[in-house]
Amino acid sequence: MTTTAVAASTGDGAPARRRLRGPVPREDAARNVRLVAVAFGVAVVVTRLYLALTGYPQIGGATYHLAHALWGGLLLLLGGLAALMWSNRWVPTATAVLVGVGSGLFVDEVGKFITRQNDYFTPLAAPIIYVVFLGVLGLATVTRRARLDRPRALAYSVAVRSKDLADGALRADDRAALLRDLASLEADTSRPDLVAYAAALRPVVEAAPVEEAPSRSRTGIAGLARAEAALVPRWLHRIALAAGSALLGLLSLLGLVVLIALWSSDPDTQIVLDDRAVPPGTRPPMLVVASAGEAVVGVLLLVAAVALVIGRDRAGVRLCRIGLVLALAGVNVALGYLDAELVVVAVVAELALLLVATRYRARFLE
Repeated sequence: MTTTAVAASTGDGAPARRRLRGPVPREDAARNVRLVAVAFGVAVVVTRLYLALTGYPQIGGATYHLAHALWGGLLLLLGGLAALMWSNRWVPTATAVLVGVGSGLFVDEVGKFITRQNDYFTPLAAPIIYVVFLGVLGLATVTRRARLDRPRALAYSVAVRSKDLADGALRADDRAALLRDLASLEADTSRPDLVAYAAALRPVVEAAPVEEAPSRSRTGIAGLARAEAALVPRWLHRIALAAGSALLGLLSLLGLVVLIALWSSDPDTQIVLDDRAVPPGTRPPMLVVASAGEAVVGVLLLVAAVALVIGRDRAGVRLCRIGLVLALAGVNVALGYLDAELVVVAVVAELALLLVATRYRARFLE
């Protein structure tokens, strides 16, 4: 709830405005939260792979065990301290990485905190970790829709961007964005005080030096884009996307095979999952949900591959993305309960294909 501005008489007869305390969205909030989600996911995947490859070592000797949840807590503390101590524009990025990795290391050990046996491998751990990951991604999506065109949000954005003035020459696009926000702020007459603030700051921004050469990072990104255009033409990108969709689709259709086996009356039919045999005649609910979801995803991805092969690119990319989002946002929660290692591999493969599909859409369809 935002605080309503109420006029009160000051000594010179001018109205005084109550201080507003409602939260104001950051312009880079969605980017920062996405970075938290990426760092979280990478931390969990890398940790699980490292522990599996090294035989789950313990640090601390015979008496103590320094669990990686402790290192996660340390990174969370460092991220919070960085945000409180420094004002540089790079601080939110550093904080997002520290918070993402720290929370990933911490939540990865949730199994130890929800079981009396201190069981890291409890089946419920993987779904909890995955739901937290989806929650952060969902928050990033919601944050993208925040209103940033209101006077207070514009004034905060101007204040944050103005930090670059203290660091020397402005980048050309940063200067253009700052001038754009100042123009929007000046055009809204509902806050005369902020209009005056923008008008006073504009000459400073216009007189600020501008970097003549692009930064190394931007030059590198431009170089990668040129290399991508030269090495990955549209036909090759389409083949890669179609092949990936077909491969993941066929693997996902194993869910249909499992469903048929679950309802089979053949006593010799046996389902083994994560070295555990499913008792004949039983239909574990999580296995049914995961198998049915995988079957749907498999059909969507195979149809997407066919659409891409026959030149229906828009339909193919749309079906591919729908199938992958369904797998990532729903099916993998049930799958994680059944096999934590399998869901890690599935998430990595699905995210990689989603990146390929999203890049194809951005390059050739938008």
